[in-house]
Amino acid sequence: MKRFRRILVPLSFSEADSSVLAMTDHLAKWSQPDEIVFCHFNPKVKIPAALQKSHPWLLEPIDEVARDRMQAFVKEHSELPEGTEIRYHVEEANAVLRILSLVLEMDCDLVVTGADTPEIAVRLARKAPCSVCVVPAGAPTDVRKPMVAVDFSEYSRYACEIGIALAQASHGEPPVLVHLSKIHRGYNWGAISRAELIATNESYAAEQMDEFSTSLDFPKDSYTTAVHHHEFIPFGILDYVKQNGIDCIVAGCRGKDALSAILLGSDIEQIMNHSPVPVLAVKTKGTGRSFLESMLGIGQ
Repeated sequence: MKRFRRILVPLSFSEADSSVLAMTDHLAKWSQPDEIVFCHFNPKVKIPAALQKSHPWLLEPIDEVARDRMQAFVKEHSELPEGTEIRYHVEEANAVLRILSLVLEMDCDLVVTGADTPEIAVRLARKAPCSVCVVPAGAPTDVRKPMVAVDFSEYSRYACEIGIALAQASHGEPPVLVHLSKIHRGYNWGAISRAELIATNESYAAEQMDEFSTSLDFPKDSYTTAVHHHEFIPFGILDYVKQNGIDCIVAGCRGKDALSAILLGSDIEQIMNHSPVPVLAVKTKGTGRSFLESMLGIGQ
């Protein structure tokens, strides 16, 4: 089954591009997509008349140069699957809005983007009606030891499917399904100690994890499970990543529409902004599509 049939990959000609391309390469080898489109967008710049006269070359279109640059870069740094159609798209446009409109036009299943401009990455993760992978510059992209952030919801169940399939394709370690058990800071004013609170949380969370993992349609040797305790969800997840050598975070988006499709609640911004490894935010395809069409004025 092809989970990601059409992949859109924005390149910014920045330090992050090498990691973005490496992650795209890895995901493509697993999912064998029908099509990958590499794109680059330049903001529209109004050139003063005086400058146009003194520097007429500024009026020359840069599309061809940017396209040639992308083609050369992709050819040199990737080994994309045979049979996958590769296309290139360059234009002057607002990057976020044009990427989102292309997602709709192409009916994309996945966007792979760099984390060098966090505000763009987060906006795409929230608004795109498909999964989004955010890749930091210099991040490991082999995905030999992934984790799946689990909150026992149906969105987590889908994330587990993606994480397990990705790990199997990588021939690395089985993914670890991690539940972040939040330590409520109220214990400071109560009669219970931090250690006692963690012990109580551990017991309850372990029962939930066992029930959740048993309900998955995968053999038990295809994953491991863990419960991690922390006062703050995003930093708890990143703490677990650092302590355990995790090289990719997979998590399900909760929302049924674009306004509420937020990874692990409102903590996605901090996770994506600070993660040293790729974050694959998986959504059921079409999530928030009608809202996005309305926002972009499509179909009106």
